[in-house]
Amino acid sequence: FHQSYDKIVEISLESYYEEELPGLHSFLDRDKKMMQYTIKGGQCFRGVLVFAATLELIERRGEGAPSSERIQQIMSVGWALEILQAAFLVADDIMDESHTRRGKACWHKVDRVHAYNDVFKLEHFAFYILKRHLSQKDFVSIQDIFRGVILKTAFGQGLDLEYSSLIKQLAVEWPGEEAVRMRLSMPAYDNIVAHKTSFYTFHLPLAAALCLANGGGDEDSNVSANDDREGETSSRITIKKKEKVKSSDDFSACDDGKDRGVLEQRGGGASDEERYPSSSSSPSFSSRRSRGSASSSSSSSSTGEELAKKIGLELGQYFQVQDDFLDVYGDPKKTGKIGTDIEQRKLTWLMAKAVEKTTDEKDLRTLFQPSKRYVEKVREVFSRLSLRDCYLEYEASVCAKIKSWVRQGSSQLPTETILLILNKVHSSRVKKESATTVSSMTSASAATS
Repeated sequence: FHQSYDKIVEISLESYYEEELPGLHSFLDRDKKMMQYTIKGGQCFRGVLVFAATLELIERRGEGAPSSERIQQIMSVGWALEILQAAFLVADDIMDESHTRRGKACWHKVDRVHAYNDVFKLEHFAFYILKRHLSQKDFVSIQDIFRGVILKTAFGQGLDLEYSSLIKQLAVEWPGEEAVRMRLSMPAYDNIVAHKTSFYTFHLPLAAALCLANGGGDEDSNVSANDDREGETSSRITIKKKEKVKSSDDFSACDDGKDRGVLEQRGGGASDEERYPSSSSSPSFSSRRSRGSASSSSSSSSTGEELAKKIGLELGQYFQVQDDFLDVYGDPKKTGKIGTDIEQRKLTWLMAKAVEKTTDEKDLRTLFQPSKRYVEKVREVFSRLSLRDCYLEYEASVCAKIKSWVRQGSSQLPTETILLILNKVHSSRVKKESATTVSSMTSASAATS
């Protein structure tokens, strides 16, 4: 997948300049550099997930190895998603005033003049990639999935900004303990994460894979014949036999590098309505969420699409919770960014969990009202509440839940790909967590035992 970047992304950009921007080739190199800087450098696991999941589903149906043309179509969807991810990250970094991303300066720190416009350029170029490479049938279906998720993500980003603004108001006016607990709760956090992260991170790749696998290789492709120029061949890509997925019960034994190789070769829960409640209005301390009565747990999903959505949203939740955890407890040299969530007073999983656990209003004020040594004091509250242990309990629970759902849909879903991604997410925490944090927590636990 990674090796297809030039053929799919760069050649498509060159073609766009030739077809739509004649005489403006002096800007082509600049846009190539911008896309390389913003798209590449990460693990590209969203794109790899589309690719690997689609090929697993096709192989399971006994359709044989897809043609090189179909392989390229599937890869183009993966790269379109990576381009969309780049647009989201550039925008998010601008809004959060972040400094680093993937171990280097955020794009708006490199080119502040063009960064805002580059967000729009990247988002719309993703659709150009889709239209250029897919059949009309696939394009209509995939475009619909993309646009629906983009809209949800935009609203999720808006919720994130709204709650950040709400928290900053606490520095000026304290509305009382009950109001703070009501609004800055775990359900509020779940709502933000579902829309800002979960839909586009895992639900979209899985939904796209199911769509592409069902599409079954229409041949009326829009791929230009010029894509085979300059000596590039259209040889068929043989899909190697799947390697068995190691038992995901032992996450500590997971080899992240090996997992990526396999992907490259192959190419106690509440209902969704309870976990990800809808938001009908902007949050404020003067209005309370209508809680209503809790609905009973939903029955097993009857279709692959429904179960894929359920798994995708839960995986996205896990991914974001881990990101919040590593922002505080990760090693910046390994995470590639300097954590700023506490400083920016964002409603993260750690903050929402602290609100849920603390019984002391003084600690509650410490969490949200800036003071001298603010970041250090918040960390102290997290430590007293044993939030690292809470995270580890959450992690074990969510991994068991996802594996259970995967077993339910084993005949309908790309199960091996999903389990590999689950292992990969887990191993990321193991590798990126600060050694100092682990040792200090272990020492503290030993001292109190």
